[in-house]
Amino acid sequence: MDLSLLIKAHSGIAIAVLIIYIVRGALMLANSPKTNSATVLSIASIFTLLLFGLGVYIGFAQNLSFADGFILTKIISLLLFVAFGTIALKKGLSKAVASGLWLLGLVAFIYASLIATHKLAPLF
Repeated sequence: MDLSLLIKAHSGIAIAVLIIYIVRGALMLANSPKTNSATVLSIASIFTLLLFGLGVYIGFAQNLSFADGFILTKIISLLLFVAFGTIALKKGLSKAVASGLWLLGLVAFIYASLIATHKLAPLF
């Protein structure tokens, strides 16, 4: 399969993950019970796993080392995005704390995206 096509698919999935995250954040702020519905959680999880899996596959296809700062920083950023989002979108937190954690997740995702487009240098 053409690697450029996989990279475009990876970018499209990243945009879908971002849209889903923003929608879930809006639902959280509106106190909607749909924030953590099984359907929404499944869709978010599937797209995030696709993003991660395809990214790993592309890294292997390009013979990138996982010790490479580019890959390592993207993986850590994605893990932070998932961790902050998971905590922020659970019930029981105050809106201020949940919003702050949600924003940190958004920052982690945007940082990973900026590294991917080579607009920022990786930390490691």
